[in-house]
Amino acid sequence: MRAGSWGWRLVAALAAALLALGLVACGDDDGDDADTSGGGDGAQISLVLGYVTPAEHPYGIAIDEFVKRVSEQSGGAITIETRPNYPGGDVPLLQDVRDGAVQMASVSAAVWGTQGVNSFDALQAMGLITRYDLEREVITGPIATEMLQGTEAVGLKGLAIHEGGLRKPLGATKQLTSPAAFKGLTIRTPESAVLETGIRALGADPTSIPVGEIYSAMRDGTVDGMEANLGLVQTYKLYEVAKFVSMNVNLWPFPTVLVMNQSDFDALSADQQAVITEVAAEIPGFSIDILTAPSELPQTLCDEGVRFAIATPEELAQFKTASDATIAELSKDETTKGFIEQIQALAEGIGEPPAAAPLPEGCTAN
Repeated sequence: MRAGSWGWRLVAALAAALLALGLVACGDDDGDDADTSGGGDGAQISLVLGYVTPAEHPYGIAIDEFVKRVSEQSGGAITIETRPNYPGGDVPLLQDVRDGAVQMASVSAAVWGTQGVNSFDALQAMGLITRYDLEREVITGPIATEMLQGTEAVGLKGLAIHEGGLRKPLGATKQLTSPAAFKGLTIRTPESAVLETGIRALGADPTSIPVGEIYSAMRDGTVDGMEANLGLVQTYKLYEVAKFVSMNVNLWPFPTVLVMNQSDFDALSADQQAVITEVAAEIPGFSIDILTAPSELPQTLCDEGVRFAIATPEELAQFKTASDATIAELSKDETTKGFIEQIQALAEGIGEPPAAAPLPEGCTAN
């Protein structure tokens, strides 16, 4: 195992120390279907929870903590088997939890539109949420509670929104520090209308590719770049096929939505439901703690050959213009408009952004 593969685990340990809690890895891919028989008080309940990233990604670290706390608070009566690297990606996972093939899932906020749910679109409007302190306020507060109600339309119980890392432009061979640099390029996105809207506003051509196929698409030149966070670059070894991260450009966050099949939730006792919902409410803030703790990832990625491109103030202003156009386009939908306005109101009250951590010496692109 490469030394860099411990990056997110170290981050998790640091965040956990702040919370006086430890992390334990949970789950494998070979478990049987969950047993939810005997849903009364005191019954032993086993559930299956799928998500698409490796366990080392921030999604997986937060899910492991959720599983650990559920076990602790239920006195071991509720066990959750995790299935990371869920085959096929987020869209099949979302369908599987709807169908009851798995009882629980954490599904990227970006793909809910494929099932007719648009309550999460505002989270990834380009340029709207570019800071973790703002996102913390959004995903731990009443905005998230209202957004999660949208999952009811597809038979799911919305439990929490947790974060995977702010997305930045990642260029295979080109520094993507301005909208002009995007023009004419093919950029990978998930199967997501909201993210495609943002990429088109930058002048590029979005193409939907499952997360497990990104590496080969970047290597073979099928795409010229993507929107990515540092955890994604590291856990999928994208540093082997892409060179430039635009370090001071945050396009949007990449939250995921923790849900449970409503019928399976309803089959639990009131005490079991309370454990699940109360622990889920703790995970959004924990996920932000993971991402804001001191991190070795920039140095690790630099050592792997990644270079950090820096947009000028003029180029950042150009991104702002593209972001404004994207927000205007998404605001044509009244639900999304309402959430955008709530987030904008929050943003006005949080003050200046914290200073960015200095980059490792010698790692800035020329």
